[in-house]
Amino acid sequence: MIAEWKKIEKKQFAPIYLIIGTEDYIINETKKRLVANILDTEDTDFNYANFDLDETAIEQVIEEAETIPFFGDRRLIVASNPSFLTTEKTKSKIEHRTARFEDYLNEPVDYSILVIIARVEKLDERKKLTKLLKKQATIVDAKRPNDAELRKWIQSAIKNNDFSMEIPAIERLMELTGGQLTTAMNELDKLMLYKLESREISVADVESLVVRSLEQNIFLLLDKMIALDISGALSIYYDLLKQKEEPIKILALIASQFRLLTQIKLLEKQGFSQQQVAQKLKVHPFRVKIGARQAKSFSYEQLTATLERLAEMDFEMKTGYGDKAQRLEWFLFSLQDQRVK
Repeated sequence: MIAEWKKIEKKQFAPIYLIIGTEDYIINETKKRLVANILDTEDTDFNYANFDLDETAIEQVIEEAETIPFFGDRRLIVASNPSFLTTEKTKSKIEHRTARFEDYLNEPVDYSILVIIARVEKLDERKKLTKLLKKQATIVDAKRPNDAELRKWIQSAIKNNDFSMEIPAIERLMELTGGQLTTAMNELDKLMLYKLESREISVADVESLVVRSLEQNIFLLLDKMIALDISGALSIYYDLLKQKEEPIKILALIASQFRLLTQIKLLEKQGFSQQQVAQKLKVHPFRVKIGARQAKSFSYEQLTATLERLAEMDFEMKTGYGDKAQRLEWFLFSLQDQRVK
């Protein structure tokens, strides 16, 4: 659990919080804890305000924060999307007069809790206002966790809810949810609800209950092909067709995965670690982990040859040459011949 959550639950509040990061689970759980511990149910409507800074000027937010609470002891003011603190371009036409915000940061009121939520990797550190905010605020890091951190999040949730879950089941949950904390925790909630009586979650439970995204099905399809499990690969492919997924879209995702395998293969040859590869390619480390495992079954030449064939198939499909579903089916049959012998 994040250290600041424990303080919030002990009602040890900071006057200003800055939540930085793109992980929705951490952002939403922090907000939930603040609401539950700061506000009484009956005065939430009076003492809680939520603003989008792409639509509301920061001085309006500060005015709200300086308003004395109605019927309760404290007010909770949440303001999201502070684009004026980032390098990101925005279509918002709102002009923020930040002088009043600076004054508030230097001397916040004692009856309001102000929460600034920035769903970005980092703020613009060159700005004087950014430096002041980071100095005065209590920072909650909402970055996406790495493998080890994600495993700890899952294990902590299991322990706190008095469940047991074997390590292979945890690993499979991480794999099927693509290393995404928010998705993993949502699926874990579903698993715990399903196994409420026994309170034990197995690999079989994860396999049968966790919803696979289209991308995850593509990963699994390639795993089946690499293992020469033709019937397993075709079963996944036919399931995707039954779900009304277009063959051209499936082909595009397969091509995207092979492109990733090719890049991973090349960068690993150059001595880059998986973490460095993820940073260089700007993809989730979990995708690189799965991709590195899959890439071992192909040479660099075989991967580039497969990419060329996929490009030809894409052209053929888009120009109406042959039956789309059947052409991709034959590709799956032939992929085993591309493996390293």
